[in-house]
Amino acid sequence: MYKNYTTNQTSLPLEWSCLLSSNHIIFEIHEFIESMDNTMFALFESSDGRPGYHPRLLVKALLFAYSEGVYSGRKIEKMMTENIAMMWAMSNEIISYRTINRFRSSECCQQLLPELFANFTVKLKTENLITMNELFIDGTKIEANANKYSFVWKKAVDKYAASLKTKTKQYFVDEIQPMVEECMQMDDLEELSISDLESITTLIEKEITGLSADIEENPIQGKNPKKQKRRRLKKHLRKLRDDFLPRKKKYEAYDQVFNGRNSFSKIDTDATFMRMKDDHMMNGQLKAAYNIQMGTENQFVLAYNVFPNPTDTRTLIPFVESLNELPQTIIADAGYGSEENLDYLNDIGVNHLIKYNLFDKEQTRSYSDSPRNRKNWSYNSEGNYFTDQNNHHFYFSHISHRKNRSGFYQDIHVYKPEHPEQIEQKTFYYNWHYESLKEIESNKLLSPEGSKIFARRKIEVEPVFGQVKANLGFTRFHLRGKEKVKVDIGLAFMANNFKKYRKIKIS
Repeated sequence: MYKNYTTNQTSLPLEWSCLLSSNHIIFEIHEFIESMDNTMFALFESSDGRPGYHPRLLVKALLFAYSEGVYSGRKIEKMMTENIAMMWAMSNEIISYRTINRFRSSECCQQLLPELFANFTVKLKTENLITMNELFIDGTKIEANANKYSFVWKKAVDKYAASLKTKTKQYFVDEIQPMVEECMQMDDLEELSISDLESITTLIEKEITGLSADIEENPIQGKNPKKQKRRRLKKHLRKLRDDFLPRKKKYEAYDQVFNGRNSFSKIDTDATFMRMKDDHMMNGQLKAAYNIQMGTENQFVLAYNVFPNPTDTRTLIPFVESLNELPQTIIADAGYGSEENLDYLNDIGVNHLIKYNLFDKEQTRSYSDSPRNRKNWSYNSEGNYFTDQNNHHFYFSHISHRKNRSGFYQDIHVYKPEHPEQIEQKTFYYNWHYESLKEIESNKLLSPEGSKIFARRKIEVEPVFGQVKANLGFTRFHLRGKEKVKVDIGLAFMANNFKKYRKIKIS
């Protein structure tokens, strides 16, 4: 025996919210977006054309769709016809996927998202869910919306650009200059620029035009040397137009796109090729990706940024500079523990617990007893020399001034052995300033309070990346360009914040 059913009978209730649980995530999203001030949406107002959809509707649609792991504009539009929660939030409006995608990619949305995070941070602080005393910073790489075979490598461009420079210069001297009467004179050390190549092209065209006119006015029966010269000039003109000029323009355009990077993707020029952890074949394949940096507290993402750098070292300073409010303490892993970063945080007065590269290794017994451990060496300040465990003396030689890629200067003290022929190590480098910074950092990390705070990093940052990548399925961007990618990941982080907030509320 079965229960009777009918699909043609209208049934109550007609109010969609009655069909949803009282703690559904859509209510949290709706309440938060509706509580925002109207001035934040003034950027979207326009007097042209028909009245548009209110940006509150579009933001709610995107946040709810992202919280459900739906990122396609077409699938979001489909949710508006099938998903009860989405239908309630949209007031039964069905918005075209084109409108959704245009809104998501607009500059106004790029300006609105930081306001969402600022307001959400205030909300969390008001409800005592965060304190802003500690900010846990970490990064992850997410694949860009680009083909993995669309790479452009700086080394290859530099190599072929140098070859083109030599070839064009030699071609001009050997082939073009002897044939064109009004040809420009070039110094031996001068490089042919794009404007120079265009000027040469104009001169050749002028020479061809003159020869053509002369051939028509003074026809010659049989073999005509002027026709032979014109054929050679046309060949050189094709060489310039079809080969040298396009390649020269391409290499110069590539050089501007690199902007300090070693590679980029032709499809998404802001993306850099990086080694990803999801390399299942273990053959070191590179993929176009972005380095996403974020700061969390209580597993809420409070700040984030997008960088093209494959490593985390040079991302800390610009990330901290982008924060609206500085925390009391910044906690980060070993990838951020450079001398430049530690100096910067000291200068701005922010406390920090950041590992340096050798911190974990220094805690092992084998390294503590190792003769390579500088702490096992003795230092004589009067003679300015080190003595290793085998009683070999390393005397101060000179100071090496080094400049890294970001423009930071380091003073490296160089020590050399008294009898270099007796030992294998010929030079010993020591950065006194960095060593003092590491000593301070080590003492803080090993203190009971510091170790307790740093231990929270594993449960503060790492789970958020797992939730976004595994639970929400956000493993590849859906937009192209750094600013649009920032919106894409920002919506994912905000959606995850709402899921975390709802979980706390119902627990």
